[in-house]
Amino acid sequence: MNLSGNGVDILLKKLASFVLAIALVPMATFSAAAASAPVQSAVKVEYNKKEIVFPDQKPLIRDSRTLVPIRPIAETLGFKVDWNEKTRTVTIDKGNDNIRLVVTQKIAKKNGQTINLDVPAQIVNQRTVVPVRFIAEALSYKVDWDQATQTVLIADQAVVEEEKPQEPAKPAEDNSKPEQASFDKDSISGKSFRLGTMGIYEILGTVDPKAEVTVTLEGKTYEVEVKADGTFEFYRTTYDGIKNFTLKAEVDGKEDTFEGEFAARN
Repeated sequence: MNLSGNGVDILLKKLASFVLAIALVPMATFSAAAASAPVQSAVKVEYNKKEIVFPDQKPLIRDSRTLVPIRPIAETLGFKVDWNEKTRTVTIDKGNDNIRLVVTQKIAKKNGQTINLDVPAQIVNQRTVVPVRFIAEALSYKVDWDQATQTVLIADQAVVEEEKPQEPAKPAEDNSKPEQASFDKDSISGKSFRLGTMGIYEILGTVDPKAEVTVTLEGKTYEVEVKADGTFEFYRTTYDGIKNFTLKAEVDGKEDTFEGEFAARN
């Protein structure tokens, strides 16, 4: 075959394009596989601060979701786990709780109630993995994420309650009545004198000399001077018709009260 210079150039260009296309095929295949492959990570899982051991498939991150193998976790938490290959269904039982989830479905059933999953249960290296949130919602455990250590923290609700800071105990209320600062009640007398439309009111008595004494008339309170010997006198001119008075004495936290009536004098 006789080829001109231009013919040789064209043939070489076609050959180069063909070789390049063949070389790119495995690269594209590798890139697609890498994009769909789960991201293996150093994610750990702890239950009540004790690390759970995964014998083969480790926790992983896929589509920004942390997925964990369900069997090692469920069995650590005391659940019985069964796998139905025909229906691709995982059944998890403990006490009165029955949980069922089907691989590739984004829902699970707990005692007949539907639980929505962030991502469906999946099979990775022949192990069923589920989103971490499933542990909290389906198995009723407290689940947290420690970003610093890349650790899934699972805890019993009871343990979480115990670790909550306890409110300081409130001091007991002292409902006891203050000790009395005694009036000499036999010495107390109240008299009223009518002066036209006005009234003059007199209260006399004896109390602890150190006591502070007040008297209340018709809702108004007045201070009463106590003499060195403990005697006191109170006089007040106001409107006529007041019938009762209240004395109160207080000293060193002790209190005493006396309720009296005025004896009318003309």
